[in-house]
Amino acid sequence: MELDNKEDIRNKIIKVSSRLFIEQGYTKTTIRQIADECDLGRGHLYYYFKKKEDIVLYLYKNLIQQIHSFIKETKNEAIDPLISYAIIQYVYIKVIVTNKALFRMYIQASETTTVRKEYIKTIKAILNENLKAFNCNFNQRDVNLSIIIGSAGEDELLRSFYNKDILLELEEIIESTIKTRLLLLNISHEDVSKIISKCKAEVKIIDIDKIIKNVHIVEI
Repeated sequence: MELDNKEDIRNKIIKVSSRLFIEQGYTKTTIRQIADECDLGRGHLYYYFKKKEDIVLYLYKNLIQQIHSFIKETKNEAIDPLISYAIIQYVYIKVIVTNKALFRMYIQASETTTVRKEYIKTIKAILNENLKAFNCNFNQRDVNLSIIIGSAGEDELLRSFYNKDILLELEEIIESTIKTRLLLLNISHEDVSKIISKCKAEVKIIDIDKIIKNVHIVEI
């Protein structure tokens, strides 16, 4: 019962926090407001999350993991790890941009160094898990470059797209981001084109709206 109670409190903190992040923005939301809205003392809240960055990290890490799990569960056959990597990137960006409130929260939260580092760590863990499962050997230096530089490029493109400072369509941004990540793994341009083509074919049968509903990342 005690464990269930702890889980209920954690879920309430997540729900209240995500609502506040969306309603008034991540930057303007304080840990005190979150504690007050949850009817918790700050000391009690700190037991679950030390700072608001930890809450938004939980939200986005959960989103990425949910997408990863959804893709694995809905595929009947084994899928190439690099195609899976491309699909995760595609769906992640699509989900973020499709939900305007979530997109705003992403833009504000990604300005925080801790949030950016955790995102990079999560993507790296998923890529390495995929590669290990298929016994694929890539130079770890290339993997690091793919994740770090790819994430920086993704952030810059999405930020420009959000501020309407760029004339690219969302599909072009997604493809550019995936291409950069794959090329930094020292994969040939020809193979990268094949991976992106297969990724697009797979994504057509993935229900983005269903993923958004399954993630339950925000509730208003």
